[in-house]
Amino acid sequence: MIKILLILTLLFTHSLRAAEINHATGFGLQYAGVLGYRISTKNNDHRFRGALGLIGVSVGYDYFLSPQWSLGATYTETVRTVYSVNINYTLPQNEGITFGVDFGHIPSDKASGSGFTYIKGNSKNIMFFSVGYEF
Repeated sequence: MIKILLILTLLFTHSLRAAEINHATGFGLQYAGVLGYRISTKNNDHRFRGALGLIGVSVGYDYFLSPQWSLGATYTETVRTVYSVNINYTLPQNEGITFGVDFGHIPSDKASGSGFTYIKGNSKNIMFFSVGYEF
């Protein structure tokens, strides 16, 4: 949890000088799980974001290929840790609504070992949808 807050602080203080701050709400990994609030900064084609949700927190980065399409990555800490990459589409007629697909990996919570030993537990790959409204 402290790592995420440190990353959020560094990201926002670095990009605040020439960026606009956006607020959004939605659900999905990009919004910290079930339902969450996202704050982001956008500078040219780059967006740094952080979210606080009902069951977790997340930080992420998006690169805009066009005004409607973006690719990114997200680190979400909920009941389990999730690393994901995402693709997003913003509706052209209403720029506030965004749809996203996240392809993620949940590492094992039982993995342990050091050096040359590693015991692999129950890790999973997931696909999750995100929907949000930016205001």
